[in-house]
Amino acid sequence: MGSHSKLIQYLGYGGLIPFYGCAFLVYWLNQPEFWVYAIHVYASMIISFLGALSWGFALSIKDMPSYQRTVLFYWGVTPAVLGWVCLLLPQFIRVGPLLMLFVLTLAVDMYFQRQLDFPIFWVKMRLRLTFAGIFALILTELV
Repeated sequence: MGSHSKLIQYLGYGGLIPFYGCAFLVYWLNQPEFWVYAIHVYASMIISFLGALSWGFALSIKDMPSYQRTVLFYWGVTPAVLGWVCLLLPQFIRVGPLLMLFVLTLAVDMYFQRQLDFPIFWVKMRLRLTFAGIFALILTELV
């Protein structure tokens, strides 16, 4: 993964563009409800992606205890289901559960980082991206 660290970082930080694009458009276009909905859908997709990373870890790390691999497989689908449930909630209360899911996925990743020794650049990036995404979600709610 080290040889791809720059690419991973470019793509990761590039993933903030829709967050801040929606946050910007909420204030600059006449359809703030649409852009709030758009950022909620994107946040749910990112949460689903973050869960799916667990499957990648479970499939690629060879010397992992079976119980950890099983937990990662179960966890891997949980954020997608919970993110989908968030989208079913009324828009005015949806952001709270989405924010909690971002924090939860980060907490799970940090727990497994200690267990499985993920690369330090990934951990730092994961922290920054999570809080940047949370900040963008909060910005859109200030309309």
